[in-house]
Amino acid sequence: MRKNILLVAGYEYKHGRTNMALLCKKRANAILHKHNSWQNDSNVSFTLFDVKNGAIERGALNNGNIQWNVVSSNFDAINRSIHYTSDDKFIQQQTNVLSITDVYQHIQEIGKNHPNTIRELSIVGHGWRGGPVLVNSYERSAYKHTGSIPRLRDPWDKDGRKKDTNVTNMNTSEWRNFKNAFHNQAHIWVWGCASSRIYKTVINKVLLSSEFRRKRYGSHNNDDTFTLSFSNQFANTYFEKDTLFFFRSRNNQTISERRFTRTLREIKDFLIRGLCHTYAAQMAYNTKIKVYAALPGTGADYDRETHSRRRVMVVPTSSQVYGYSYASIIRFYKTYIETQEDTENKGYALFNPQQIRIWKRG
Repeated sequence: MRKNILLVAGYEYKHGRTNMALLCKKRANAILHKHNSWQNDSNVSFTLFDVKNGAIERGALNNGNIQWNVVSSNFDAINRSIHYTSDDKFIQQQTNVLSITDVYQHIQEIGKNHPNTIRELSIVGHGWRGGPVLVNSYERSAYKHTGSIPRLRDPWDKDGRKKDTNVTNMNTSEWRNFKNAFHNQAHIWVWGCASSRIYKTVINKVLLSSEFRRKRYGSHNNDDTFTLSFSNQFANTYFEKDTLFFFRSRNNQTISERRFTRTLREIKDFLIRGLCHTYAAQMAYNTKIKVYAALPGTGADYDRETHSRRRVMVVPTSSQVYGYSYASIIRFYKTYIETQEDTENKGYALFNPQQIRIWKRG
């Protein structure tokens, strides 16, 4: 039976030097290392979408090694003088640069012609909780959540969005083919960051509060209260992002008190809303496929510990190795939200479709 692995290499727009396509190929090596029985299986096929070079490569097994060949050069390679502003933003214009939607179309073709064969979709590159960042493109105003057509994708946009799997962006047959493409044991990896400051700050404020430190870690109950205090700058930037937590009312749109108490239940609900409003959660919820991605408030870095041929990215949990760590953020989520870690101990979290469904109904 066919085994399709899809790898998407975003563009390192900040510096332009990191070869994301090479990281994808290392991920292919890691998959092959994990599935030893696949070493000489002619049914195993890797497909790499290389945004930087505008190419699609196919990897086939040859004596236990992956042999890569370009099968399409129909897209434009990234040209910084044409595609980017001086501050690393993808220029809003119509281009022939590879888009996440091109990946989706390929998945739909697989679902139509070779259903139930995708074992993994890995998206390697920058990211935020709203989705993987392939080129750092921005939606035009009409397509933003405050615009006139917010549910539609901007056709000039190349990055992943939470709304990608909505009915407005995939019709019934496209959606059926997309879902049918994945094997029942398939999973999706979103390797980039989700380092939203709002979630990291709130968790750290709770951890540093006198009320939290007064009790043993993990022994707090939902009725326990914690005093939180925020700066003017933070309040002006972030309070409107979740009015239920910061204002306790959707109708109160003014900056009220910057120092207040919240129960653990309210803090957990705030974090669960953040989890549910991620690209990873939305993809898991709609497809019913397990998704591994960074937790809101955590970032990703390039792996420094795995064998060099199999290194991709990790969420750092060792200050000794990376100079910083998200271990305390991850521990809080695991202890009080009961999130699960990824199966490869890379610091990412499992976005379980059943759990997301429970939270959304919550």
